[in-house]
Amino acid sequence: MKHYKWLPSVLVLVISSLLLDACTATFEILTTPTAQLPTLIQIPVTSTETPELPTPIIPTATPTLISIREGTEYLLENFMTVTEDEDVRSVAFSPDGTVLAAAGGSANDFNIHLWDVASGQLVGVLNGHIDIVWGLAFSPDGNLLASISRDHQAIIYDWRNGEIVKILDFPSEVVTVSFSPDGQTLAVGGVNKPPEQGYTAAIWTYSVNSWEPLVKFPEYINITAMAYSPNGEILIGGGTSRNIQVWRASDGDSLFTLNHTHQVLKAVISPDGSTVATGTCIKVVDSICKDGGVWLWDLPTGKLLEKLNGFPDFVENLAFSADGSLLIAGSRDGTLRVYTTSNYQSTFETNVPGGISAMVLSSNSGMLVTGNFGGEVHFWKNVYHP
Repeated sequence: MKHYKWLPSVLVLVISSLLLDACTATFEILTTPTAQLPTLIQIPVTSTETPELPTPIIPTATPTLISIREGTEYLLENFMTVTEDEDVRSVAFSPDGTVLAAAGGSANDFNIHLWDVASGQLVGVLNGHIDIVWGLAFSPDGNLLASISRDHQAIIYDWRNGEIVKILDFPSEVVTVSFSPDGQTLAVGGVNKPPEQGYTAAIWTYSVNSWEPLVKFPEYINITAMAYSPNGEILIGGGTSRNIQVWRASDGDSLFTLNHTHQVLKAVISPDGSTVATGTCIKVVDSICKDGGVWLWDLPTGKLLEKLNGFPDFVENLAFSADGSLLIAGSRDGTLRVYTTSNYQSTFETNVPGGISAMVLSSNSGMLVTGNFGGEVHFWKNVYHP
């Protein structure tokens, strides 16, 4: 029998080749899962002039806060201040209270700045507007941030990624913005040009899912104040006309009008939906407000309940505490005053340097923020001194 010394080598090569083919057919390369980014990241900026921003950070855990409510308001202190480049016109907390959006401007800086609440660090800048930003609003789920401007636009951002989701165009400046409590509707108020049937202002509402227009609420002059009721069934708005209209949100049916002697710059509704507070001026001399005040209304009936006066200037900012036990009012001159809603007696007052041009209370009433005309953003919380 003839022996082939090379045969074992050939058999080894054939078997190896078969095994290699089997391995190739059996194994697949798996991509490594991408790690989830932290909630707060440095927001990409589309402008060619990229501002210097801090290194992206993971948000610092917000410490336990003493809720701002009746019986704790005397502990309120300004514990942190950050600075914007120009006037602060609007401030808004994300629903979870970890991020503050601030914007405004006067000549150049019309960007929206995002601040980490726990550390006071700037974590993002959103641009897109070319004129004063009058208002900001986060969606209830925290995914969207809407801004409105004198440039006739509302811009809706996916603020975590720095992306513009939608731009809505209007016939003139828009100055108020709000999401409905269920997050399904966006309301924008401002000037309507040319006037329609004598109405020179309006609130436009849009479906957040499609951005298709829904209901248009007609008013006069401009919409400087606007708010949804907690259940979303009522929309109130107006201001420059000295009126606050009360509409049914679903179809725009007018229920009644809250008449004032002077223009209204802010309107809020209590957490239980029973009371409307409006910020206004009670006494004007030579076009200058000499006595700013807050008017309180019964929402179900439209009846005027009470007037709170004694502010040196217009009351431009109002907020109810989350439990409804307090009403916080801020006037243009810087007077910050807190009332208990059980009897509307003032229980706390201080003065904010530079005035109060914007104000917001976090959704859980853990923190208050005020902005002024010098670009300062003041953070307030209850501080216990044993």
